[in-house]
Amino acid sequence: MSEAHLEGLTIVQKRLVKAYATSVMGKVRTVEDVKPTELQHYVELEIAEREIAVLANE
Repeated sequence: MSEAHLEGLTIVQKRLVKAYATSVMGKVRTVEDVKPTELQHYVELEIAEREIAVLANE
């Protein structure tokens, strides 16, 4: 899976985005819970990338 949608983020921010995306997909938290709020958009993109990858592999 490409990380082009995370371009410009630091390594720590990328890890946070991936962890938050996992939590949101597992229904542990919502995108609105993501702090710092500027990462919310990246979390949504990460979730979309994962869903597309699943559909592409079906």
